[in-house]
Amino acid sequence: MLPLRLDRQLIALVCKVAPGGFSGERIFEVKLANGNPYRSLAPRQFCWNSSGNLVEIDEPKTEVDGMIAARIVDFIDDDQFMVEIPDGETIAVDKGIIKDRPTDIKPPMESAIHVSV
Repeated sequence: MLPLRLDRQLIALVCKVAPGGFSGERIFEVKLANGNPYRSLAPRQFCWNSSGNLVEIDEPKTEVDGMIAARIVDFIDDDQFMVEIPDGETIAVDKGIIKDRPTDIKPPMESAIHVSV
């Protein structure tokens, strides 16, 4: 079981991940503590596929199970937490969708800017 702390612990949330409008973004959908879905956009380097790998530039092709990066910011009760997600919002989620981050988050290599001198 994931030991939960309240010191801005870096975590992942189980969600659905789908392609966004641009190669560097993904649509994610998280189930809120009240049962409603929350959909938004995130940079792809904050998204993992169901195997726990950061999504590649060409994945996913359709909506799939995955995870989105988040950070615990507050405790609601034994089963619910407030978490900050990559779009800057703070949402309430059930403890059951909180997981350890499968990998570190690294900026994508294709975003490196090369300047001729």
